[in-house]
Formats: sequence, C-alpha cells, structure tokens
Amino acid sequence: MIPANFSYYNYIKVIGLVGETYMVVNAMEKIMKDLLDEYLDRFQMRCTCEKCKTDLLALVLNKVPPYYVTDQNKIPYIKAKFADKQELTSLIVKLAECAKIISERPLCETMKQKQKEVEYD
Repeated sequence: MIPANFSYYNYIKVIGLVGETYMVVNAMEKIMKDLLDEYLDRFQMRCTCEKCKTDLLALVLNKVPPYYVTDQNKIPYIKAKFADKQELTSLIVKLAECAKIISERPLCETMKQKQKEVEYD
C-alpha cells in the first residue's frame, strides 16, 4: 500500500550510525514531471488521466539517464544543466515520443471503457 504522503520521488533511506536518515533522489523524475505538466496539452494525447500520465512518466524515465542527488535542494543544480536549449529540446522530444506511444495504446480503464462502448455500438 502506498502511503498518503508519497510523492513521485524514489527514496532509498539509509539509517546512519547515529540515527541520521539519508535519501537518494532521481532528479530527472522532478524535471520530467515538470516538463510533462508544462507540455501535456501540446502532445494532443487521447487520454490524459492520471494512469496515462504516470505511464508516460515511467516510459520517458526509462529513456533518459538518471541523475541522483542526496537532497531535494540539489535538484535545481541538475535542472540548470538543461537550461541549454539543445539539452532541453532533447528531453521534450523524448517526452513527445513517449506521449505518442502511450496515446496510441493507452492502458487506462477510461480508454478501455470507451473501446468497449464503440464495440457495442
């Protein structure tokens, strides 16, 4: 069961000798999530439910290299790498390619229901 306060970050917690907690965060999750939120309406996906957006995010994260940090406050340093237009454009292109894949074959219940309705008509 997923805790109510769970976010899209993957956490690996390590308890230190004196009880300190450390975490490892893939900064690309936050970066790609922000890009997805910004560009979603431009991708013209058939479905933009949470399941489809999550599938899209998972697919694109498998196509980009991870950038791990040990503190969420360090994510802007990784994000600064993508201030270069060419780097940012390559991420947006990967996101668009994955959006096309998810849009062509959505796995959500909403689209499955719509397909059933079309079959019965």
